[in-house]
Amino acid sequence: MSIKLNCLACGHTLTLDDAYDDYAGEVHCWGCQANLEIALADGKLRSMRRAGTGYAAAAAPAPPPEPASPGPLDFEARHGE
Repeated sequence: MSIKLNCLACGHTLTLDDAYDDYAGEVHCWGCQANLEIALADGKLRSMRRAGTGYAAAAAPAPPPEPASPGPLDFEARHGE
């Protein structure tokens, strides 16, 4: 019996044969070239994540911080009074 998984990056279906029934390590998606870390036990998926991310699915990068704007200046500082 083969094991079918969907790639977390692109959704491509990966089919693994019985040799992977008790496997923990990386598999390669031929659809998008992503590496996935999987753990299988007794032919059942125990965990899966994109390799190197530490997350179950890739998270979008955080937007860059907004540049600091100068605080309001009082009237004398703006007009030299």
